[in-house]
Amino acid sequence: MRILILGGSGFIGRHLYQRLGSDLSVATYNLNPASGMIPFDSLTMDLNRLLDRMDGISHAVILLGDVEPNSCYRNVKRSYALNVESIKRIVDVLKGRDIRCIFTSSHYVFDGKKGEYVEADPLNPILLYGHQKVEIEKYIQKNCFKFTIFRVDKVYGCTPKDKTLFTNWVDALMGGQTSMKCATDQRFSPVWVQDVVTSICTAIEKDLYGLYHLSGPNPHSRWELLEMLMAALDQHMKVEVKVIPCSINDFDLPEKRPADVSLKPDKLVKKTGIVLHNADGMCRRIVKKYFN
Repeated sequence: MRILILGGSGFIGRHLYQRLGSDLSVATYNLNPASGMIPFDSLTMDLNRLLDRMDGISHAVILLGDVEPNSCYRNVKRSYALNVESIKRIVDVLKGRDIRCIFTSSHYVFDGKKGEYVEADPLNPILLYGHQKVEIEKYIQKNCFKFTIFRVDKVYGCTPKDKTLFTNWVDALMGGQTSMKCATDQRFSPVWVQDVVTSICTAIEKDLYGLYHLSGPNPHSRWELLEMLMAALDQHMKVEVKVIPCSINDFDLPEKRPADVSLKPDKLVKKTGIVLHNADGMCRRIVKKYFN
């Protein structure tokens, strides 16, 4: 059994490939060459030709695409070609070869009016990126018998300088930034990238089919998360920064953001027994790594 990681050079893909290794997986890259990975451009290349050179591929994890909502909106034609049309072609190839499809969707399939969404809640995206994810979810559900869809909440890492949620803040605070704006009205359930990787691997090991929410265990506002991090930093250094409360839509964004897109991962936890790390503990771990 070997796993094909499509989009292996992305943030989740790199960690998944590192966990599985080259004996159990094959990973692709497009714009960002990565050691041990092979090139694949879903816009111009046929996945069949790639698979013809491989043996024993049983599962494919689809991580490739434009995952930045702002970028998708600013280049509608290209993002649709990449996030929808090319993914449909990939799904068709996988189905034809009886390769299990594992697709990563997003919390942006919801409108953000309710929060703490479960899998059965109705879809109502307000972002273009969310509409693209919904189209692929429905396509997979209609055309594939065996599939796994993970709706993934905001993913973060704990490696210094990895440019994710908490490390970006640490870099700013330790770099001497004296003021920063922080949204009080945006809520989500941030999830550690290693928990994402563990969930994908567990789904493969346990033959887990269907639709699952993959998030951290608790919802938080962006403001609450910054306070957690600053409290952890305060144990090591004096934090002198003026935090200015604002709305997420006070930032220069091309589309209005949904306010509360937090997810509930209860179904996934019940099916797998996975232990998801909470943000407070991870803040302390991240800060400790910086000072070590």
